[in-house]
Amino acid sequence: MIKELGISTSARPKKSKGYTACRWRAEKPVIADSFSLDITYYQQDGIKDLQGSQPRTPVKVGSRDAVQTLDETANGCVVAINVTDSSRVDVYVLGGPAPERCKIANAVAGRIEPELP
Repeated sequence: MIKELGISTSARPKKSKGYTACRWRAEKPVIADSFSLDITYYQQDGIKDLQGSQPRTPVKVGSRDAVQTLDETANGCVVAINVTDSSRVDVYVLGGPAPERCKIANAVAGRIEPELP
């Protein structure tokens, strides 16, 4: 999936209290088409704890409840997948063509969902 998206960089892992994340960058020939992909596991925050004031759209990712929303600047799309009532995995696409952001986030979410506990 990573190569299909045009991502050639290695993951940049980040761990902090309450979450673990990895970030990849897809560099495209046209800079406006480039984007970042973050996958973050929140051990203590469920979907109900998702921050932000943008409208949320309930979606299904595999058999799991999820929500899709834009970030506060509307430059990125988040698909937050329910793991438990108090944990979730966010797939966040920042940058790139606006119509593609949520498509990419949903596609990645669908690919990782079967691997979630």
